[in-house]
Amino acid sequence: MKKKNIFKIVIFIIVLLIFILLNYFGFMKKNKKEDTNNIDTEVREDYMDMKNNSIMYNDDASLENLKTEYNIIGENDLYEVNTESDGRKVINVKASINYKVAFAGIIKEAKPTFEDVNSLFEKNAPNKNGIWITLADRNKILNYFNNNEYLKYKYKIDDEGYLQIDDNKNPTDMDKKIEKIINGKNQYILNISSMYYMVDTVTGQIVDNPYNELSRYQPYEYVKDEGKMIIFISENKDNYMTENDIFSSLMNLINSIE
Repeated sequence: MKKKNIFKIVIFIIVLLIFILLNYFGFMKKNKKEDTNNIDTEVREDYMDMKNNSIMYNDDASLENLKTEYNIIGENDLYEVNTESDGRKVINVKASINYKVAFAGIIKEAKPTFEDVNSLFEKNAPNKNGIWITLADRNKILNYFNNNEYLKYKYKIDDEGYLQIDDNKNPTDMDKKIEKIINGKNQYILNISSMYYMVDTVTGQIVDNPYNELSRYQPYEYVKDEGKMIIFISENKDNYMTENDIFSSLMNLINSIE
């Protein structure tokens, strides 16, 4: 009899504990939901307050006003104002300027000055569409095209530095894609370098961008201006990637843009 009573008491205690725990967790969940709702409300209120009072959401905001708002100190002629999807005004360095700076850095093989940029670009920039390869990298990049698992065509580089088809037998889909690019309306410049020069948005100064030091597995970086693109291919100094990895990533990039 005593055992039966003890058993009932144990069952009662277990049920009571379960009831207490369920109520506790229900209470905590309710409080958490209320806290989350309160946070969401505060965030929305802060966002609306910022939107109503910040220059960056003002349709009439001038470049000078926005520079003050973002603490940007570069010369005005470096920048353009763009509008984000939420209506926010942002300042970016003009694509044409960053493109010329990057190209000038390739030709000079050092950091260019703003005084250098236009003359270096005007004297050395290729003026035809297709795939143009910088002089120092032509042998290595041609080797990429002629020794990989994705292509069957044989390629050559002409006297002006443009990639051309030397033998067009048994093309792969990628060969056909490259042929389309060679004869297309856009221009691609290929250069092997793990860094390039760009204009820092805040200071307006020319700085180096060692992109490959930040990510050893990044196969390339690029700058773009309308129908032109410079692609900087990783030097892959420590062999983190295979040549096929780099080449396929490069072709996927071009394929996604054309």
